[in-house]
Amino acid sequence: MRLILPRLLCFLALSTALSSPAKIEDWKDPQGNTFKAEPSEALGPFALFRTPTGAGRRLPWRALSPADCVRFDEQVGPATVAAAHWSDASGKLTGRLRGYLREIAGVSPVQADLTNRPEPQLLIVFFVDNSVSQSWDMLGKSIAPYQALLAKHPGEAAGIQFGANHGSQEHVDMAVKTNVPWLLVDFDEQKRITPLFLLSPRRTEFGLLMMSRDGVPISAANNPDAEAITRFFADAEVLLELLHPGNPLSWADRAHHLKSLQAARHAQDRAGPILVGDPLVPKGLKERGIFRVEAKIDVGADGKATGVTLKDDPAIPAAMAPALAKALQRSSVFVPAVDHGQFVAGTYEYLTEVPR
Repeated sequence: MRLILPRLLCFLALSTALSSPAKIEDWKDPQGNTFKAEPSEALGPFALFRTPTGAGRRLPWRALSPADCVRFDEQVGPATVAAAHWSDASGKLTGRLRGYLREIAGVSPVQADLTNRPEPQLLIVFFVDNSVSQSWDMLGKSIAPYQALLAKHPGEAAGIQFGANHGSQEHVDMAVKTNVPWLLVDFDEQKRITPLFLLSPRRTEFGLLMMSRDGVPISAANNPDAEAITRFFADAEVLLELLHPGNPLSWADRAHHLKSLQAARHAQDRAGPILVGDPLVPKGLKERGIFRVEAKIDVGADGKATGVTLKDDPAIPAAMAPALAKALQRSSVFVPAVDHGQFVAGTYEYLTEVPR
């Protein structure tokens, strides 16, 4: 998979050197091959790296040894979450973009109000060139899948348009005439957004680029046709689905990551089990008229639930209680309790409450 748009690699290496103090070290992929990269951020069930050329590399946590999970976290530091308002963004790229984004109001661009937009988890960059007809086609063919993506994942992704090899008026014209629903980077200020400027394509080229909040490339489509555009947005949807903590497909990797950290963090003390995956879905509970479930769950040293005792609650239909207990025991995913670096059996006090 190509993760960066074609640009001089020396510029990419320069941007990496300027933007991040993290160490470039040796890591291993699932096949045991060594690669050089610097850890960038924990992206849900993935470890996201930036390579020496400025490209991104994404590995599921289970591909890393427990020691490498700990090393990754030590270098990245405390994780940050996307801000409720983009105007308070903490991401290296999303924060850098504040003040440089425009939205179309009629036929003129105005400064985008980021106080009413959440900081996105992912940025979708539209690199466009007014003189290339296929670049115009890309915009038109991207609108529907982009809007569908945001409808399924509101506030989790945001598109920004970056113009290359044309002028300021042409930059605006492309957005106005195509009626794009995403934001524009102020053309006259584009060079200030170094991570994007250094990744912008050469003349006659255009493309789509998905990036993290910190500006690490995740996937790209260079000079995409209709099929490539569809595939790009399908990949974005899959990734956003996996970033949801409630997605069972992400639980094993999240648990491996957190289990590795727990053993290291509690080498000199104790900690109880941690629930990573909860099989009781609030929507399903509400549909059955259940708004509170409280239970005591016995968790083995391997992280598997060995027993569930539901607290008596007259609001829970008697016929439903065994099914709830069975679901919690069979499908819950835990990080086990730890005692001085060793995993041990423990008890988890479970409580979920559903807003009425």
